Amino acid sequence: MAGGTSPNLKPIATRARDAEMGGRGPSPAPSSQATSKGRGGGGAGAGGGGGGGGEAASDSPGMASDSSSPWRRFFRGGSRYPNSDADSFGNSPRNLMGFSPKASSASQSHMSTPTKRKYGAGGGGGGSGSQGSGRDYGSGQITAYGNAGNRAAGAMMMSLAEELLTKKGLSLKDLAEDQEEYAETGDKVAIPKEKRPVSKHWNWVGLAIFLFYFGSLIYYIYIRATKTLNMGYLGYGIVVLLIEVISSTATMGYAVLLIKYSKSRRTKGLPIAKKGQQPDLDNLAFHVRVLVPCYKESVDLVRLTVLGAVKAPLPRNTLRTVYLCDDGKDPAKEAMVRELNAEFGCLEYVANRKRDPNGETNGKSNNLNHCLRNTIYKDYFPINQNGPKIPKHEVMVVFDADMVAKPNFFTKILEVMLDDDIALCLTPQGFNNVDAQSDIFNNLNLSFWEYMLPGTDALGYIACTGTNFCLRCAPLADCGFFPTWTITEDYALGMILKAKHYKAGYLNEYLAIGEAPEEIRNIFRQRSRWCKGQMQVLFSRSCPLFDTGLTIGMRLLYTSVTWSYITNTFAVPCAVFVPFIALVFGIYPLVLNRDFALAATLYFSASTLVTSYCTNRKHIKPLWFCIVSCHLLWFTFTKALLNVLLKKITKKKVVFKSTKKKGEEDGRSGKPTRKWFKPPANVGDMEGTLDAWVLVASFLFSFITAVVGLFQIIDKPFTAQGDFKFYLMLSVFWAVYNMIPPSLFLFYCYQKGHLFEDFCSFCLTLSYLVAIAGILCTWLVPDDYNMSQVLNVSLQFFEAQRSGKVPRISNTPWRGNSGLWDSVLLPNGKNYSLLGGWYDDGGMLKLSYTTAFTTSMLAWAYWEFKHGYKVGGNTEFGANTIRWGADYLMKASVTNITANGAAMQPIVVAQVGDMTKDRAYWGSPEKYMGARPATYLSAARPGGDAVAMISAALASAAVAIQEESLQVADVYLQKAISLYTLAQRWRGYYAKYVESGKAYPSVSMYDDMAYAAIWIYWATGDENYLNDALVLYDQTVSSEGHVNPNPYMFNYENVVPALDLLLAKALKGTPEQKFFKDNVAAFVKTWMNTKSTTGDIYYTKKNLAKAYPYGTLQHTANAAFYVLSAAKDILESKFMLYACWSRNQIGYMLGDAGRSYVTGYGAVSPQKTPHKAASCPPPDVADCTWESAYYTTDPNYNPLRGGLVGGPDDDDAWSDDRDMNNPANTANLLNTAGFSAAVSGLVNFDINMAKCQQGNGFIQTMALKVKGTPDAAGQRWWEGV
Repeated sequence: MAGGTSPNLKPIATRARDAEMGGRGPSPAPSSQATSKGRGGGGAGAGGGGGGGGEAASDSPGMASDSSSPWRRFFRGGSRYPNSDADSFGNSPRNLMGFSPKASSASQSHMSTPTKRKYGAGGGGGGSGSQGSGRDYGSGQITAYGNAGNRAAGAMMMSLAEELLTKKGLSLKDLAEDQEEYAETGDKVAIPKEKRPVSKHWNWVGLAIFLFYFGSLIYYIYIRATKTLNMGYLGYGIVVLLIEVISSTATMGYAVLLIKYSKSRRTKGLPIAKKGQQPDLDNLAFHVRVLVPCYKESVDLVRLTVLGAVKAPLPRNTLRTVYLCDDGKDPAKEAMVRELNAEFGCLEYVANRKRDPNGETNGKSNNLNHCLRNTIYKDYFPINQNGPKIPKHEVMVVFDADMVAKPNFFTKILEVMLDDDIALCLTPQGFNNVDAQSDIFNNLNLSFWEYMLPGTDALGYIACTGTNFCLRCAPLADCGFFPTWTITEDYALGMILKAKHYKAGYLNEYLAIGEAPEEIRNIFRQRSRWCKGQMQVLFSRSCPLFDTGLTIGMRLLYTSVTWSYITNTFAVPCAVFVPFIALVFGIYPLVLNRDFALAATLYFSASTLVTSYCTNRKHIKPLWFCIVSCHLLWFTFTKALLNVLLKKITKKKVVFKSTKKKGEEDGRSGKPTRKWFKPPANVGDMEGTLDAWVLVASFLFSFITAVVGLFQIIDKPFTAQGDFKFYLMLSVFWAVYNMIPPSLFLFYCYQKGHLFEDFCSFCLTLSYLVAIAGILCTWLVPDDYNMSQVLNVSLQFFEAQRSGKVPRISNTPWRGNSGLWDSVLLPNGKNYSLLGGWYDDGGMLKLSYTTAFTTSMLAWAYWEFKHGYKVGGNTEFGANTIRWGADYLMKASVTNITANGAAMQPIVVAQVGDMTKDRAYWGSPEKYMGARPATYLSAARPGGDAVAMISAALASAAVAIQEESLQVADVYLQKAISLYTLAQRWRGYYAKYVESGKAYPSVSMYDDMAYAAIWIYWATGDENYLNDALVLYDQTVSSEGHVNPNPYMFNYENVVPALDLLLAKALKGTPEQKFFKDNVAAFVKTWMNTKSTTGDIYYTKKNLAKAYPYGTLQHTANAAFYVLSAAKDILESKFMLYACWSRNQIGYMLGDAGRSYVTGYGAVSPQKTPHKAASCPPPDVADCTWESAYYTTDPNYNPLRGGLVGGPDDDDAWSDDRDMNNPANTANLLNTAGFSAAVSGLVNFDINMAKCQQGNGFIQTMALKVKGTPDAAGQRWWEGV
């Protein structure tokens, strides 16, 4: 029939030819045996139809028994649900998607068939329609769709139809049984409201999952933004976080759909007309216009679709006209339509559409619109402005050329359309060639049809998917018919209908089946088309975000469909490249800590619940395949997105490309291109596209990442950050997870049988195991230290060392007042109180020399890194600690002594307490009642070194606290200046006159004097003191340089390195600076060089830098502070290299090596430090004696916190015991001063483990190996070593 013929709106079925046949109604149902449960057939699979009685068989390897694989048995479910229509996955209507097992169990029908009508032989051979089926279809069954007027022709046609239907997973017997079932339903004319075919419900489990996901997402983003971006590359970290947030929005959109759902009541549908009953043309319920658009599909394929549309029974008072809309103008198809129309009388062939010579965006829409506008409704409004409106009983159904309607299609879908408010009813698309257990691309349909669309329908969303839907023609005309400006006309049409406030329904029953693309190229093309079409909508004037006809919720819902494509283009490459960049280049996007571990555990658990939520455990794998397909198609989506944007910019059309069907010619011609190798069977001709190669590259990237990570774990089982293998393992697990989708793709290219199915099950299991292992790694990665807390703890040690009247509020409540009677007899005979100060170590001696150096180090750090104190709220604590030491030094320096009005020589107290008596007493300082003599220096007992050190301490204290109290700072400064003058006159070594000099000897004094001079210069700005410092520096180098056993050992005994640094800062910008700057650089380089040629610094196996010959942690801590200070102002580049070296040395002390060397800090910290006050038990427990407090093997009774002990030997060995003769176990002022100062620098610059791991990747490791230099964290590969 010509496409231009104007059809009468009355049904074609009323023509005279039908009268000759006695009226054209549905064929009577034949007699049959009891049917298997489920009207979808007895187990349709990829290879063909199966029977309800017995095992289905096929040549396809996918049809074998499930018993061979435990994975297959679990995910398929075996025969665990053999007889349940609701639960049996194999016998449910969902089989038609291919979500069926490939073997089914025999079961009895749950419906009775009271009347079975048989007809004569109508063309036997029915059983031959499905090879291996094992079922024999009788002649009466075949004639279910036969023509009573021409049985011979009908038999031949039915034989062909039987064969084609069987290939589609459907049999004529099944169709006949369904027809018979509906034929006996009676005169049902109305459906009560409570029994409408589709109902809507709240999903309380889905709501709980949504709330869990929403809460965990908010918490995760908060933790990522506030706790994990401090890694040194803020920009990179923010980019990765933004991609995570963008990706999470797609999951959020899916989670929203779980809140509610619509559900089919599985009714029998509308009753069909009884035999011989004619429709009432004046009171039609529906006139169904069935449109089958086609282009280059094979005639056999289209014939099967047309037969399904023609033969499916209609409800009473319903007419049908089938239009084959052939855009390919195929004479064979026209002849087929004429042949079928001669038999059925309700078909038209529509062609001769004029195509746009400049190309069309959507050929399908133009094809359908041509039929609607020029053939069906050309005389109706709005095509004819003066014509009548399209009646409401006019509905249309669209079947793609490969979609075959089930017998109950019209009786089911039109039942929904009885509601006049419903403009559109959508049904899911079933695919007979989609195997739920091994199709890695097309299982996206299950998520879409079974979980997304029920949710969107319940929320009021109108969805249209291009085929298998019923649509009222009047609303369609109101929308301007099918949109032609986008490839995805179905998506746009649903949005337009919603904007015009129409309603729709989703009937979740598989009422038609077809074939999904299997060849990889066709899959890529199909998904690209979907993406392009929706991008066209998003970037058009019809963008749902700005459609005022939609509510805010609907705008977001329609946008989320397109947004998921965009998120995929970012999320997948980010997931692939982040671990690669981390392990190969050592650049990490986040800091791993306990906060992140908790947030990640909650968030990824919630995400898994959302994406894996299912109502049937057999859906687990298909839903997982959805995630896999997103990974596999990201490049396809990216190309589509860029293509649309480019066409938008250049104002060119996006051309419609249909999915190639079986038997379809693609139209390509010309000389075949040369191929270097034959593509795998399942790939097909990729037409030069890069999609497959990108997946190969993705696999190689992830594989290389995993190998590199394993190499680093094996090569570096221990790093300067401690046991860091879990950090590396997290990236390795991530890389393995990323390998799974492309590995499935590569396997799919060559094999799709049982072996591939088992491989899919293995990969599914592996993905969950790897994800769990990754989450565990976040908990096992060593949590970085809270350096602000460490700084506070270190200052608490100085509280524990206090002598005199201690404050009532203290961090060490177990300490009380002690040394209240400490005093010195002045030359004028008066007793002078020496209340206050610090005990030097675990004993009760107060030593001015060590107190002075300690105060100067704390003051220097407070001045240099004051921001570090402020960050952790330690400003007041730090200032008070400095003042406690400085106040005692003020008392110890008695410079104003008079007798009878005459001034006397001043004295400087160097020691309070007797070393011999102190060692003989083991008890708490609070209860000590013995004599505590004071030893002082004077003109007669000169000790310029000690006096100069006290002067330096007071001057540095003045510099440090001048912001807190300028008045106190001025008092300190005046005393420092007077003591500096005394030191110039009292040239000599304090150790000659003071007993403690044996424990803390001093072999130089000019460096101490220069140290005082430079600090006074910093306090006053007086150039004279700077000149003094330079002169004294020359003196110490020329006359005292030889006395230091190691010039790189910076401590109280050798402050020359400090002079280099302070003078370099003071002389910045002058020619004189270079000398001191070079010295500073040499000091830093020597300490950081793991292969020092001088031998002054050496490294233990666990990367602790030690000073030769008797270096302790004190010297290392001082060097760590020194390097930070030098990096801040003097060293011009590679700041992180220096800062991370200091971080790693301090980290060793805090526990990176497996134990902490700081008392009271860390899981394994010193517990038996020889400390009298800490070891003494409470009075109500026992008296503090040698036996109860010293010789006991129990830990100290009181928590001594923050003290740094001497540390391990050259083999990193250290034993925790209370040996007061072993400096390795002793925590004292000198050890802790440099440690506290270094920690303040780390806090100031916010140096952490993540920042220091940056750049410490495979490339750097190999570069260092080539140079023969061991690894050192923080050394950037692009900066060199």
